[in-house]
This record gives sequence, C-alpha cells and structure tokens, in this order.
Amino acid sequence: MPLRIAGHPLHPALVHFPLALWLAAVFWDLVSWWRPDPLWWQMAYWCLALGLVVSLAAIATGFVEYAGLAPDQPGIDTAATHMLVMVSATAAFGASWLLRALGGSTTAPSPWAIALALGGAALLAAGGWLGGTLVYRHGMGRAEHDRTPASGKR
Repeated sequence: MPLRIAGHPLHPALVHFPLALWLAAVFWDLVSWWRPDPLWWQMAYWCLALGLVVSLAAIATGFVEYAGLAPDQPGIDTAATHMLVMVSATAAFGASWLLRALGGSTTAPSPWAIALALGGAALLAAGGWLGGTLVYRHGMGRAEHDRTPASGKR
C-alpha cells in the first residue's frame, strides 16, 4: 500500500531530513578536527539527535511501503537490502549520538563516536544507491501508469 500525498510518495520525501542532518553532523565533526571548538561538537550532537527523531517517520513509511510489496515483486530483494542497510546506518548514527551524550555534548567526541558517524555516512551512500535502484530500475514509487517493468518495455 503506497503512502502518498497529492499523488507523491511520502517515504522519499521524508528521507531527505535525516540524511541532511546526519551528513551535516559528519561535516561538523570534520570542521572540529580543523578547528577544535565546543560549538562544532554541539552542532554535530544536535544534528545527530534531530536526525534520529525525524528518521522515525522515514523508517515507518519505508516499512509500510515494504510490507505492501508482493512477494514476487521485481526488486523485493533489493528493497530488503535497502531497508537493512538504512536501519544499520540509523543504528550507527544512534550509537554515535549515544557515545556523545554519555561524554557530554560540549566535549570532544571520542574517536569511536566519529568513526560510527563516518560509517553511518558510508551506509547512507550504499542505502541511497539501493533506493535509487528501486526507483530507476524497478519503478517502485512511481505512478502505476508510468511504471516501466524491469524488462524495459512499457
């Protein structure tokens, strides 16, 4: 059952928010290497926290979309892999945030916290690639009249 607003799929519209916030957190971590300052650590901390909050809606809509797929749907294996990779990215960013929260948002994050955020960013890239494959190769999320079968014929 596709979740749509005014004919547009909801899941792809929501994923941009956690993606942008989490990548901004990685950016602030990189800035803090160049110029160690509690402001950059706090920026990364809050970007991670807000990304985790808004990711709940993206995950929920993605799960509803996945649950509505037919077992013989072309690309269902890709969809399952996409979901696992993106949930893993969320877990990596969540663990990074937790390590920072335990250490205090105004102190330098541990190398583990930064490594988890960088790993989360790599997982986001892989998951985004898979999400694009779902749309552009398998036609998922496109209007029924515009759907192109995997064979490339209309």
